[in-house]
Amino acid sequence: MVAGTRWWRRTDAEIDAEDVWGGPDEVTLAPAPRDSPDDTERPTREQAERQAREHADRESREQAEQEAREQAEQEAREQAEREAREQAEREAREHAEREAREHAEREAREHAEREAREHAEREAREQAEREAREQAEREARERAEREARERAEQEAREEAEREAREKAEQERVATLPGEAVSPSVARAAATRDEAARKAAKADRRRRRRRVLLIFLVALLAVAAVWIVPRLIALALAVVTALGGGSVVVPADDPTTPVAAASAAGADLAAAPAPRQELPRGGTTIAPEHRVVVLRATPGVSAEETADRVEATATAFGTSDRDALPAVELPVADGGRGGAAWQQLALTRAHRQLLVLAVPTGPTRVVEAVAPWERLLREPDVGLALDTAMPLPPEELGAVTGWLADVVRSADLPQKLLVVTGPISAVPAELAVVAIGEAGPPALRGTVLPLGGPGAREVLATPPAPDVVLYR
Repeated sequence: MVAGTRWWRRTDAEIDAEDVWGGPDEVTLAPAPRDSPDDTERPTREQAERQAREHADRESREQAEQEAREQAEQEAREQAEREAREQAEREAREHAEREAREHAEREAREHAEREAREHAEREAREQAEREAREQAEREARERAEREARERAEQEAREEAEREAREKAEQERVATLPGEAVSPSVARAAATRDEAARKAAKADRRRRRRRVLLIFLVALLAVAAVWIVPRLIALALAVVTALGGGSVVVPADDPTTPVAAASAAGADLAAAPAPRQELPRGGTTIAPEHRVVVLRATPGVSAEETADRVEATATAFGTSDRDALPAVELPVADGGRGGAAWQQLALTRAHRQLLVLAVPTGPTRVVEAVAPWERLLREPDVGLALDTAMPLPPEELGAVTGWLADVVRSADLPQKLLVVTGPISAVPAELAVVAIGEAGPPALRGTVLPLGGPGAREVLATPPAPDVVLYR
């Protein structure tokens, strides 16, 4: 038996309890040393704890790295979105600035062109007024000089006659009653009588010349109503074509000085004006003419269009029918007729017809055509109703009646009218071309594409059309 010693042990449940030592009666032998279960499990537990800590550290590190990566990706994405938004805003701003700059430049260019056009028109108008004023001053000066010269001649003649009478009086006083007259006195008397007769004859001739001059002035005033305004319109059209395009003043505009002066002198005309004719003679279209219409193409000059329709129409002339070229001009706004007047001046210079292609739209046909009445009162202007569907009979009847009244009131030649669909009644004042379903009252018309069949193919297909439209 070994000596006993005190020993104590505290279990895990007694960790918080006070240490209790055994007394003398509780002496036991110390057990043989051996490994405690806690000592064998500690390395495993420590390893498990270390692995758990390492795993937790690794997970926290991976979590931190993932969060950092996601944060970086989010920041990169936000940065990219911000840069894309700023790029889009910058491009939009640059685009807006570029459009604003182009708009400002375009407006400035249009303003400069408009000012140049107005300046050219003003200069042309001032030139015409100055020439008319100089012509009037020159005529007035010549008339004043002629009257002064005639007055001086008349005064000289009257002075000579008075001197001759006084001399005769003196000679007659010197001769006594019943005394024979000397031969010299008789010759002088005969000379005086002859001079008096010649003076009376010259005076009568002068009066006749004055009456003839008044008649010629009246005749020139009447001619100015028809000739001078159209010459001025043609000159302005030529200036416009050479200078870049400007609005031609209509020939019958009462605001022009020449037209106003012509209108003032129109009352002197005693004989009625002759009836107006078509550009190439005559007052009716069929069966004397075959009309060839070419629609004006955007971007092509009016001069080139006129030359092209002239070359196209020449091939349609036959032995029994002359070709009448025409230019079809699409129009929309009646308040902007300057281009139409300019085209009319050019077609008139080429002796061609001008056909206004007026869209009908949702309004009544007469209301759509009425703004162009002033142009339609010209003898060389026709009308085409630009519509895809046939017009109702009442609308078609209203517009044909209205246009026939215009022709009758202005004493115009037969006017060309192009419509879509059939027509039952055709006034004699109109040459109606019904596209699609032409009946006996209307002319035969055919519509061809630009650059389509030529004259030989069209005329070889009977019956030959009265009107050919290239559109």
